[in-house]
Amino acid sequence: MIKVLLFAIFFAQKAFSQDTWDWLRIDCGSDTSYKDANGDTWNSDDDYVKTGDNKQVAPSSSSEVEQLNTLRVFSEQNKNCYTLPTPSSTRYLVRAMFWYGNYDGLSKPSTFDLEFDGNKWATVVTNMNNFTYYEMIYATRGDSISICLARTQDQQFPFISRLESLPLPDEMYPQMRRDMAWFNSYRYDYGANDTILGYPADPYNRIWEPSIPPGLRPVTANFTSIDVTSVNDPPDSAIITAVEAQSSTDTIDLSFGFGHVSHLDHVEMYFTEPILQTGETRSFSVTVNNSYVNTTNPEYQNCVSIGANSLSFGTLNVQLVPTNESTLPPIISAIEVYTVSEPLVTATTSQNDCKAHFISPLNGLGEFVHTFEQLKGWSGEPCLPNDTIWQWLKCSTDDQPPRVTAICLSGYGLQGALPDFSQMDALEVIDMHNNTLDGEIPDFLGKLPNLRILSVTCSNIHVLKFQTKSFFFPCVSHSDLRDNDFSGYVPPTITDNKQLDFKIDGNKNIKYPKSKKAEKIAATVVSNIIFLIVLICCCCCCCKR
Repeated sequence: MIKVLLFAIFFAQKAFSQDTWDWLRIDCGSDTSYKDANGDTWNSDDDYVKTGDNKQVAPSSSSEVEQLNTLRVFSEQNKNCYTLPTPSSTRYLVRAMFWYGNYDGLSKPSTFDLEFDGNKWATVVTNMNNFTYYEMIYATRGDSISICLARTQDQQFPFISRLESLPLPDEMYPQMRRDMAWFNSYRYDYGANDTILGYPADPYNRIWEPSIPPGLRPVTANFTSIDVTSVNDPPDSAIITAVEAQSSTDTIDLSFGFGHVSHLDHVEMYFTEPILQTGETRSFSVTVNNSYVNTTNPEYQNCVSIGANSLSFGTLNVQLVPTNESTLPPIISAIEVYTVSEPLVTATTSQNDCKAHFISPLNGLGEFVHTFEQLKGWSGEPCLPNDTIWQWLKCSTDDQPPRVTAICLSGYGLQGALPDFSQMDALEVIDMHNNTLDGEIPDFLGKLPNLRILSVTCSNIHVLKFQTKSFFFPCVSHSDLRDNDFSGYVPPTITDNKQLDFKIDGNKNIKYPKSKKAEKIAATVVSNIIFLIVLICCCCCCCKR
């Protein structure tokens, strides 16, 4: 709770003159949009996600941060996605925040996955006592970013309290590659005692947590603003405080834990000389994971940054080692540590099956989402990541791009005619039984080149079944297109397709056409009957004679 209260402090600060027109800030669970004390707009989430329910945090757990008093919870689908517009073609800082607050009265905070554009971002682990947040820097690939919450635990429902995105200047973080994302792991304002820094102190909305590592002493500069700053533009208030070693011969050792996983990190360190010294020298070398990076001489009232990438095995270690000529101890004002993602997936689900981000009403799955009211909440990447595929689909993720191989929509209450999804040519299984579909059965179904089972049933479509982090409803063979309101003739493309297993019982107005084989048999029978009649007549004539 103390972190929540501290977080409220920097929201009460007076705003700088910062243009925030292109920021997007969503107060998840709020019924209306509004302006906060700084005059900044917070949007309700109705325009960015089509699923979920708004909830109030229990009054006894409410914090002083207005946006944490509500949340949006997702209890129906296995994956629920926000679509965030990205009008600028640049890198974005995106932050998602979660505050359980015992909104459901069950005292059971949930765990779930956070995803972006078909990539895994983080496993969100919430708790009873504090909010948690996840932050990344990401180069957008189009006109929107899809942020998804995926259910991975039985009876644990994803929720979210706040969601924010803002573009960053192109010159910031120049070492960052566009095909990777940076996930913020640590960001410390060294030497600060209690106040968490954020917007408006940081014009780019980054959160800086106070820290004084054991064995180091805090230092505060005798100035209040920086003359020359780093290209990453950290807030002045984070740079004017610092920590230094106890003596000029001591080393500063900083460690950042990541469990036992091998990963690539990026670290940004910020330095300044806090007090103008005469006859003194401060000089030290910087190493990251025992690899030399640079040597620096901090300058009075100027901010210098040093960045480095390093492969870490569980722990990232930073050392500041004084040089022989240094008469002052090593010092550091602030640090950022990012975990660098693996190369991001570039192969979104095939364009034949859907379009990335916004599901186009003209492409494959988009036809279903556009046509049927029961499916309008589905958005985001359908087949990626491969452990959180849409629950009514099966995908072949070995293909690049991934392909949809099964549609399982049994018992979804679908009404109306089937749309044209003939371009989904990787489909092997289609299940539409036990709905209220009407009109004629489309001719193209029998022409899908890989289709083997038409409208097989999916077991227990409305009961979530947890299977190793994947909610998938397995299609079982030998079922049917039954129990709809189809009418007219079954297309010959279906009835004459020998590789297709189909059943259409329970459609009262359906008719079967006579197959060519049946017509041939009938013609043969008629011919034989005529021949017999003629033969009998001839025999009778002969007998009379």
